[in-house]
Amino acid sequence: MNPQPLLDFIGEHESEGAARRLKISAYDVVWGGIAAKHRPAKLSAMTIAEVLAWQDSIDAMYRSEAAGRYQIMEDTLRSLYREAGMTGADLFDRAGQDRLAVALLKRRGLEMYLDGRISLETFCNNLAREWASLPMVSGPKRGRSYYDGDGLNKAGVDVAPFIAAVRAVASKPAPTPVAVSPAPDPVVKPAASGFWAWLASLFTRR
Repeated sequence: MNPQPLLDFIGEHESEGAARRLKISAYDVVWGGIAAKHRPAKLSAMTIAEVLAWQDSIDAMYRSEAAGRYQIMEDTLRSLYREAGMTGADLFDRAGQDRLAVALLKRRGLEMYLDGRISLETFCNNLAREWASLPMVSGPKRGRSYYDGDGLNKAGVDVAPFIAAVRAVASKPAPTPVAVSPAPDPVVKPAASGFWAWLASLFTRR
């Protein structure tokens, strides 16, 4: 299993664009509709408990309190971090957010997809229900966000590259090349000549 290509794909469409505009890490991105005065100074330096407290503090003011590279919502985070084997004291940093995102992939059927218990199409649609920037790959909303029409979300990518990113999960990470030293040139002894050839012949005669 190699979830990194899919994590990068989700991150690119959930937060990387905003991160480039704001010139910050995608791991520090929060939903764009949140006013600057209500944004944390550095999201990735906070613990999970601190992130949840911040999300709770703005919940009544905004339609979303999505946080981090994978734009995780408060209600999702409250149960997800335990599924990821984490505690409220763990940091919501790069490693923590990646770990949470993998747990969210599993919640949405990653292992069932890899085992063949659900189809690629079903898994893709499950992910589209989690991340609004991803398109549904079948049904009446094919090519559009599952949340299309809510006035807040829309798909940010076509179906084909999304499917390709999901298929890449089943691949193995590329191995690190191992340097191989060239074999030494064989030592070739020069043929004996002159006196030494005559002397050698004395010992080889019968």
